[in-house]
Amino acid sequence: MRLSAFLVCILSLCSVKASVYSADSVPDVIPKGAIPFHSFKNNVILDGFINDSVPMKALLDIGAWGLAVPEYLRADKEAGKKSERIRFNVGDWTKTMDATFMSPGSQFLHWYGEDCVLLGWDFFNRRILEISYKDQYIRELKPIELDSLKGYDCIKFQNRGRRLLIPTTVTIGGKIIEGNCWIDTGLNGTLFFAHNVLSKCGLDTGKTNEGRAKNLDSNRTKVNIMSADTITVGNSMLKGKDVIFTDSEWFVFKENDMYIGLLGNQFFRYFSVIFDFRKNNLYLKPSASD
Repeated sequence: MRLSAFLVCILSLCSVKASVYSADSVPDVIPKGAIPFHSFKNNVILDGFINDSVPMKALLDIGAWGLAVPEYLRADKEAGKKSERIRFNVGDWTKTMDATFMSPGSQFLHWYGEDCVLLGWDFFNRRILEISYKDQYIRELKPIELDSLKGYDCIKFQNRGRRLLIPTTVTIGGKIIEGNCWIDTGLNGTLFFAHNVLSKCGLDTGKTNEGRAKNLDSNRTKVNIMSADTITVGNSMLKGKDVIFTDSEWFVFKENDMYIGLLGNQFFRYFSVIFDFRKNNLYLKPSASD
Protein backbone atom coordinates (compact mmCIF):
# COMPACT_ATOMS: atom_id res chain seq x y z
CA MET A 1 0.00 0.00 0.00
CA ARG A 2 1.37 3.40 -0.90
CA LEU A 3 1.54 5.32 2.36
CA SER A 4 2.01 8.75 0.82
CA ALA A 5 2.31 10.40 -2.54
CA PHE A 6 6.06 10.10 -2.63
CA LEU A 7 7.10 6.75 -1.18
CA VAL A 8 7.09 4.54 -4.24
CA CYS A 9 8.29 7.40 -6.40
CA ILE A 10 11.73 6.76 -4.90
CA LEU A 11 11.85 3.85 -7.34
CA SER A 12 12.15 6.35 -10.14
CA LEU A 13 15.53 7.56 -8.95
CA CYS A 14 18.24 7.14 -11.53
CA SER A 15 21.87 6.09 -11.35
CA VAL A 16 22.97 9.57 -12.39
CA LYS A 17 21.78 12.59 -10.44
CA ALA A 18 19.10 14.46 -12.37
CA SER A 19 20.25 17.97 -11.56
CA VAL A 20 20.30 18.79 -15.28
CA TYR A 21 17.29 18.01 -17.48
CA SER A 22 18.76 18.96 -20.84
CA ALA A 23 20.28 15.55 -21.58
CA ASP A 24 17.43 14.90 -24.00
CA SER A 25 16.55 17.71 -26.41
CA VAL A 26 13.02 19.05 -26.84
CA PRO A 27 11.68 18.93 -30.43
CA ASP A 28 11.24 22.25 -32.23
CA VAL A 29 7.73 21.42 -33.42
CA ILE A 30 4.96 19.92 -31.31
CA PRO A 31 1.18 19.76 -31.88
CA LYS A 32 -0.99 22.76 -31.12
CA GLY A 33 -2.00 22.86 -27.47
CA ALA A 34 0.79 20.50 -26.40
CA ILE A 35 3.22 21.22 -23.58
CA PRO A 36 6.86 20.18 -24.02
CA PHE A 37 8.60 18.30 -21.25
CA HIS A 38 12.18 17.58 -20.29
CA SER A 39 13.13 13.93 -20.41
CA PHE A 40 15.61 12.44 -17.99
CA LYS A 41 16.00 8.68 -18.48
CA ASN A 42 12.49 8.85 -19.99
CA ASN A 43 10.96 10.35 -16.86
CA VAL A 44 8.58 13.20 -17.68
CA ILE A 45 9.74 16.49 -16.13
CA LEU A 46 7.31 19.39 -16.58
CA ASP A 47 7.80 23.13 -16.04
CA GLY A 48 5.16 24.62 -13.77
CA PHE A 49 4.40 27.06 -10.97
CA ILE A 50 3.48 26.79 -7.30
CA ASN A 51 0.71 29.23 -6.31
CA ASP A 52 1.03 30.97 -9.69
CA SER A 53 4.38 32.54 -8.85
CA VAL A 54 7.11 30.09 -7.79
CA PRO A 55 8.77 28.34 -10.78
CA MET A 56 8.94 24.62 -10.13
CA LYS A 57 9.69 21.46 -12.09
CA ALA A 58 7.41 18.47 -11.65
CA LEU A 59 8.02 14.76 -12.14
CA LEU A 60 4.79 13.35 -13.57
CA ASP A 61 4.10 10.14 -11.65
CA ILE A 62 0.99 8.26 -12.72
CA GLY A 63 1.81 5.82 -9.92
CA ALA A 64 1.08 8.50 -7.32
CA TRP A 65 -1.84 10.55 -6.08
CA GLY A 66 -1.56 14.13 -4.88
CA LEU A 67 1.37 16.50 -4.75
CA ALA A 68 4.63 16.11 -2.80
CA VAL A 69 6.70 19.27 -2.39
CA PRO A 70 9.90 20.33 -0.59
CA GLU A 71 9.47 21.27 3.06
CA TYR A 72 10.49 24.89 2.46
CA LEU A 73 7.20 25.45 0.58
CA ARG A 74 5.17 24.87 3.74
CA ALA A 75 3.08 27.98 4.43
CA ASP A 76 2.22 27.32 8.08
CA LYS A 77 5.50 26.26 9.62
CA GLU A 78 4.22 26.48 13.20
CA ALA A 79 1.19 24.22 12.81
CA GLY A 80 3.25 21.51 11.12
CA LYS A 81 0.24 19.84 9.52
CA LYS A 82 0.76 16.66 7.52
CA SER A 83 -0.55 18.35 4.37
CA GLU A 84 -1.62 21.71 3.01
CA ARG A 85 -3.60 22.84 0.00
CA ILE A 86 -1.28 24.12 -2.73
CA ARG A 87 -2.14 25.48 -6.16
CA PHE A 88 -0.08 24.07 -9.03
CA ASN A 89 -0.22 24.87 -12.71
CA VAL A 90 1.39 23.53 -15.89
CA GLY A 91 0.55 25.20 -19.18
CA ASP A 92 -3.20 25.88 -19.17
CA TRP A 93 -3.89 23.28 -16.47
CA THR A 94 -4.34 24.46 -12.89
CA LYS A 95 -5.44 22.59 -9.80
CA THR A 96 -5.39 23.11 -6.04
CA MET A 97 -4.22 19.86 -4.48
CA ASP A 98 -3.44 18.28 -1.13
CA ALA A 99 0.34 18.51 -0.81
CA THR A 100 2.56 16.49 1.51
CA PHE A 101 6.09 17.60 2.37
CA MET A 102 9.48 16.06 1.66
CA SER A 103 12.31 16.63 4.10
CA PRO A 104 15.52 18.25 2.77
CA GLY A 105 17.34 14.91 3.06
CA SER A 106 14.86 12.90 1.01
CA GLN A 107 16.21 10.79 -1.83
CA PHE A 108 13.77 12.34 -4.29
CA LEU A 109 15.17 15.83 -3.70
CA HIS A 110 18.72 14.48 -3.73
CA TRP A 111 18.22 13.15 -7.26
CA TYR A 112 15.85 15.69 -8.75
CA GLY A 113 16.78 18.86 -6.87
CA GLU A 114 15.07 21.26 -4.48
CA ASP A 115 13.16 22.85 -7.36
CA CYS A 116 11.20 19.71 -8.24
CA VAL A 117 7.89 18.33 -6.96
CA LEU A 118 6.13 15.01 -7.46
CA LEU A 119 2.88 15.38 -9.39
CA GLY A 120 0.31 12.59 -9.16
CA TRP A 121 -2.16 11.49 -11.82
CA ASP A 122 -5.12 13.19 -10.14
CA PHE A 123 -3.85 16.49 -11.55
CA PHE A 124 -5.34 15.20 -14.83
CA ASN A 125 -8.31 13.37 -13.31
CA ARG A 126 -11.36 13.24 -15.61
CA ARG A 127 -9.18 14.28 -18.56
CA ILE A 128 -7.67 12.48 -21.56
CA LEU A 129 -3.90 12.82 -21.53
CA GLU A 130 -1.53 11.98 -24.37
CA ILE A 131 2.14 11.42 -23.49
CA SER A 132 4.57 11.36 -26.40
CA TYR A 133 7.87 9.92 -25.19
CA LYS A 134 9.25 10.12 -28.73
CA ASP A 135 8.50 13.82 -29.27
CA GLN A 136 8.55 14.85 -25.60
CA TYR A 137 5.21 16.53 -25.09
CA ILE A 138 1.94 16.05 -23.27
CA ARG A 139 -1.44 17.33 -24.38
CA GLU A 140 -5.09 16.97 -23.53
CA LEU A 141 -7.36 15.34 -26.09
CA LYS A 142 -11.07 15.86 -26.58
CA PRO A 143 -13.34 12.80 -26.35
CA ILE A 144 -14.24 13.10 -30.04
CA GLU A 145 -10.55 12.76 -30.96
CA LEU A 146 -10.55 9.21 -29.62
CA ASP A 147 -12.95 8.22 -32.39
CA SER A 148 -10.35 8.95 -35.06
CA LEU A 149 -7.46 7.05 -33.47
CA LYS A 150 -5.84 4.49 -35.75
CA GLY A 151 -3.54 1.62 -34.83
CA TYR A 152 -4.06 1.92 -31.07
CA ASP A 153 -4.76 -0.94 -28.71
CA CYS A 154 -7.29 -0.02 -25.99
CA ILE A 155 -6.84 -1.71 -22.61
CA LYS A 156 -9.09 -1.23 -19.59
CA PHE A 157 -7.35 -0.47 -16.29
CA GLN A 158 -8.76 -0.55 -12.76
CA ASN A 159 -8.71 2.24 -10.20
CA ARG A 160 -8.34 0.48 -6.85
CA GLY A 161 -7.66 2.83 -3.99
CA ARG A 162 -6.21 5.38 -6.46
CA ARG A 163 -3.82 2.76 -7.80
CA LEU A 164 -4.17 2.26 -11.54
CA LEU A 165 -3.83 -1.46 -12.26
CA ILE A 166 -3.57 -3.09 -15.66
CA PRO A 167 -3.50 -6.80 -16.67
CA THR A 168 0.03 -7.83 -17.62
CA THR A 169 1.57 -11.10 -18.80
CA VAL A 170 5.31 -11.77 -18.64
CA THR A 171 7.09 -14.84 -20.01
CA ILE A 172 10.59 -15.77 -18.85
CA GLY A 173 12.18 -19.03 -19.94
CA GLY A 174 8.82 -20.57 -20.70
CA LYS A 175 7.36 -19.60 -17.31
CA ILE A 176 4.38 -17.26 -17.19
CA ILE A 177 3.87 -14.46 -14.66
CA GLU A 178 0.36 -13.09 -14.96
CA GLY A 179 -1.62 -10.53 -13.00
CA ASN A 180 -2.31 -6.85 -12.52
CA CYS A 181 0.58 -4.39 -12.50
CA TRP A 182 0.53 -0.96 -10.93
CA ILE A 183 1.11 1.71 -13.60
CA ASP A 184 3.96 3.86 -12.32
CA THR A 185 5.44 6.46 -14.67
CA GLY A 186 7.58 7.69 -11.78
CA LEU A 187 9.49 4.41 -12.10
CA ASN A 188 12.56 4.59 -14.30
CA GLY A 189 12.50 0.93 -15.23
CA THR A 190 10.50 -1.51 -17.32
CA LEU A 191 8.98 -3.82 -14.72
CA PHE A 192 9.72 -4.48 -11.05
CA PHE A 193 8.59 -7.55 -9.11
CA ALA A 194 8.93 -8.44 -5.44
CA HIS A 195 11.75 -10.94 -4.95
CA ASN A 196 9.44 -13.77 -3.87
CA VAL A 197 7.98 -13.94 -7.40
CA LEU A 198 11.15 -15.80 -8.45
CA SER A 199 10.38 -18.86 -6.34
CA LYS A 200 6.61 -18.55 -6.54
CA CYS A 201 6.69 -18.83 -10.33
CA GLY A 202 9.47 -21.44 -10.44
CA LEU A 203 11.96 -19.27 -12.31
CA ASP A 204 15.52 -20.48 -12.78
CA THR A 205 17.48 -18.29 -10.37
CA GLY A 206 20.70 -19.51 -11.95
CA LYS A 207 19.91 -17.29 -14.91
CA THR A 208 19.65 -14.08 -12.91
CA ASN A 209 22.23 -11.32 -12.83
CA GLU A 210 22.81 -9.96 -9.35
CA GLY A 211 23.41 -6.34 -8.49
CA ARG A 212 22.99 -3.69 -5.85
CA ALA A 213 20.46 -0.90 -6.16
CA LYS A 214 22.10 2.50 -6.11
CA ASN A 215 18.83 4.32 -5.96
CA LEU A 216 15.99 2.22 -4.55
CA ASP A 217 16.90 2.86 -0.94
CA SER A 218 19.72 3.89 1.36
CA ASN A 219 20.78 0.28 2.00
CA ARG A 220 21.63 -0.48 -1.65
CA THR A 221 19.33 -3.50 -1.55
CA LYS A 222 20.27 -6.54 -3.61
CA VAL A 223 18.37 -6.95 -6.86
CA ASN A 224 18.13 -9.77 -9.37
CA ILE A 225 17.75 -9.04 -13.07
CA MET A 226 16.35 -11.35 -15.72
CA SER A 227 15.62 -10.82 -19.38
CA ALA A 228 11.95 -11.35 -20.16
CA ASP A 229 11.02 -13.15 -23.35
CA THR A 230 7.90 -11.00 -23.62
CA ILE A 231 6.02 -8.37 -21.62
CA THR A 232 2.44 -8.06 -22.84
CA VAL A 233 -0.25 -5.51 -21.99
CA GLY A 234 -3.41 -6.07 -24.01
CA ASN A 235 -2.14 -6.74 -27.53
CA SER A 236 0.97 -4.60 -27.03
CA MET A 237 4.21 -6.50 -26.52
CA LEU A 238 7.88 -5.87 -25.79
CA LYS A 239 10.54 -8.54 -26.25
CA GLY A 240 13.89 -9.08 -24.56
CA LYS A 241 13.61 -6.39 -21.87
CA ASP A 242 15.07 -6.70 -18.38
CA VAL A 243 12.83 -7.05 -15.35
CA ILE A 244 14.01 -6.58 -11.77
CA PHE A 245 13.25 -8.62 -8.65
CA THR A 246 13.95 -6.94 -5.32
CA ASP A 247 13.08 -6.82 -1.64
CA SER A 248 13.70 -3.08 -1.43
CA GLU A 249 12.10 -1.40 1.57
CA TRP A 250 10.10 0.70 -0.88
CA PHE A 251 8.37 -2.38 -2.29
CA VAL A 252 5.56 -2.28 0.20
CA PHE A 253 3.46 -4.62 -1.95
CA LYS A 254 5.30 -7.87 -1.20
CA GLU A 255 2.16 -9.77 -0.27
CA ASN A 256 -1.20 -8.56 -1.55
CA ASP A 257 -4.04 -9.66 -3.77
CA MET A 258 -4.18 -6.49 -5.86
CA TYR A 259 -1.06 -6.39 -8.02
CA ILE A 260 2.13 -8.30 -8.73
CA GLY A 261 4.52 -5.59 -9.85
CA LEU A 262 5.17 -2.05 -11.06
CA LEU A 263 5.10 -1.15 -14.77
CA GLY A 264 7.34 1.82 -15.51
CA ASN A 265 8.53 4.29 -18.11
CA GLN A 266 10.93 1.93 -19.84
CA PHE A 267 7.85 0.02 -20.99
CA PHE A 268 5.78 3.03 -22.03
CA ARG A 269 8.64 4.77 -23.89
CA TYR A 270 8.21 2.34 -26.79
CA PHE A 271 4.63 3.43 -27.40
CA SER A 272 2.45 6.40 -28.13
CA VAL A 273 0.45 6.55 -24.88
CA ILE A 274 -2.98 7.96 -24.09
CA PHE A 275 -4.60 7.78 -20.66
CA ASP A 276 -8.37 8.27 -20.58
CA PHE A 277 -8.92 9.06 -16.91
CA ARG A 278 -12.68 9.43 -17.48
CA LYS A 279 -13.30 5.85 -18.56
CA ASN A 280 -10.16 4.12 -17.23
CA ASN A 281 -8.81 3.24 -20.67
CA LEU A 282 -5.17 3.06 -21.74
CA TYR A 283 -4.38 3.42 -25.45
CA LEU A 284 -1.05 2.09 -26.76
CA LYS A 285 0.47 2.27 -30.22
CA PRO A 286 4.04 1.19 -31.01
CA SER A 287 6.31 4.15 -31.77
CA ALA A 288 7.29 4.19 -35.43
CA SER A 289 10.99 4.59 -34.68
CA ASP A 290 11.29 1.75 -32.17
